[in-house]
Amino acid sequence: MELFWILSLSSFSPLAWGQGVYAPANAQIVHSGAACNVKDDNISERIYTIKEGDTLVLQCIVKGHPRPQVRWTKTAGSASDKFQETSIYNETLRIEGIQRVQGGRYYCKADNGVGVAAIKSIRVDVQYLDTPVLTVHQTISDVRGSYYQEKTVFLRCTVNSNPPARFIWKRGNMLIEQSKDNGVDIYEPLYTQGETKVLKLKNLRPKDFADYTCQVSVRNVCNIEDKSVTFRLTNATKPFGDKRTVQDFSS
Repeated sequence: MELFWILSLSSFSPLAWGQGVYAPANAQIVHSGAACNVKDDNISERIYTIKEGDTLVLQCIVKGHPRPQVRWTKTAGSASDKFQETSIYNETLRIEGIQRVQGGRYYCKADNGVGVAAIKSIRVDVQYLDTPVLTVHQTISDVRGSYYQEKTVFLRCTVNSNPPARFIWKRGNMLIEQSKDNGVDIYEPLYTQGETKVLKLKNLRPKDFADYTCQVSVRNVCNIEDKSVTFRLTNATKPFGDKRTVQDFSS
């Protein structure tokens, strides 16, 4: 999808000083090329959405006399640690293989010493979805008044993503729905901010010994593929009280 947009800001009218005509700086931020999405937010700022690993190219087109000097900055400090220091003074800002930590608000400042410097900003939203990590925790408790022991297994699926991930759980190839199975609970722990979902298997039943898959996806415009991780729970799985990752069972 080819996109072209311009943001402009100018200040004052041309001034005649001495023998020459002086004009204050005028700045425009231009992007031309492939992008997941470009839109305006409620404060009239452009939001540029890009997939992690893609190349970001922004250009600050300036006018004025004398010709303005350009400097790119980022909210948290310098524009990026991925390009040379001299690059932030060029009109074109290019970041190859952009990473999630490089998302944020970028500013183009054009200044020629005449009037007020022209400043324009663009917010860069980097979308990504990591492979989920599955940890397993099992508890065994005695049932009062009997020799029966109740076993409960917790499958905890955690993922880093932007935007927040959607989770689904599967037993074999079948989607697990809490409303249709009173032997399971699916919940999000407190303070995990959408990064974790737990599948609780209450009082293990024979049908609970199966393959379990945590599948994650993001509501995105960058066509990021879903990711998943699978764990096989068998009757031979040894009791454990600590949390273990799927890799612990394969080692």
